Amino acid sequence: MHILLAEDDPAVSIVIQICLEKIGGHTVQLVGDGAAAVSLASREAFDLIVLDGMMPIKSGLQAASEIRAAGVVSTPIIFLSAKNDERDIAAFLKLGVGFIPKPFEPTMICAKIDTILDEAQNGTSNRGAS
Repeated sequence: MHILLAEDDPAVSIVIQICLEKIGGHTVQLVGDGAAAVSLASREAFDLIVLDGMMPIKSGLQAASEIRAAGVVSTPIIFLSAKNDERDIAAFLKLGVGFIPKPFEPTMICAKIDTILDEAQNGTSNRGAS
């Protein structure tokens, strides 16, 4: 699976990238802000987009809105965020198929992403709020 990961914390992005590539067998392209995510998602096809909810230049929500407006409507989006009250989660799930709260166990990120995608594809999703 070809994944776009937009995360502004370099340490977190590297941990997620390693987990997704080494454990999950996916290819990952990293960007550090929402504007870069919009630009890359508009130019290149991805199987999955993972967005940090709070990034510089454009938040994850702003980036997701612009990605959808650019015509990228079928690519699943999963949000990662420390913002995890009900309103925040509801806003993330309006634009995406899942939400993973921070902090999370790095070795579990692949399993959580796979579960969210499986649930979304099978129509049995609890929308990934774990």
